[in-house]
Amino acid sequence: MGALQLIGQALRLDPVAFESLIGTQQALRVSLWVVFFAGLSSALGQSIVLFINRVKPNRFVASLIISALLYVVGYLFWSLSIWLVASTLFQREQQFLLTLQAVGLAYSPQLFGFFILTPYAGSFIAGLLSVWNLLAILIASQVVFDLTLPQAAACSGIGWLLLQVVQRTVGRPLLRVSDWFRNKVAGTPLTVHSVRELLRPEEGENRAGR
Repeated sequence: MGALQLIGQALRLDPVAFESLIGTQQALRVSLWVVFFAGLSSALGQSIVLFINRVKPNRFVASLIISALLYVVGYLFWSLSIWLVASTLFQREQQFLLTLQAVGLAYSPQLFGFFILTPYAGSFIAGLLSVWNLLAILIASQVVFDLTLPQAAACSGIGWLLLQVVQRTVGRPLLRVSDWFRNKVAGTPLTVHSVRELLRPEEGENRAGR
């Protein structure tokens, strides 16, 4: 089954997509490319931030690529949190590699992340894509760990909460390093890092004051 067909099935939340992918030779490669391009698309959706910060064209492209790579890092951590919850809470022994493969394909809805740039509807689209992504991850968790729907929901939800806790505690130094790296690549201090900060300027001020 081709990559585009797998992505199409994943977008329809079809479990067959994940069943067909995991364990195949192309699985990890397809999943990583899906996540990378999803990250690139999301970065394009946030590109107004780079325009506001007056980032030069060559650094603009580099910033998009770096954002996509950092997006991949986030996917790795979320996959790890899901795997840990499934292993400890539901005693489902499974290879972490298979979790990476399934969760990566579940990022297919985020390939439409560039639509966040849509005037007035951007926030709604971002929320819709997040829910779509979460539902796909729920299906992926079901397939990989042979869970019931409630178990998969608990696994995905607790995994997401675990990721949020890590980001807001031990992950804060990593966030600072990430911000520093983005500034370095952009060639200028990014006074605004996200569209959310445009809507809530105090967040940008808090970052600048750190």
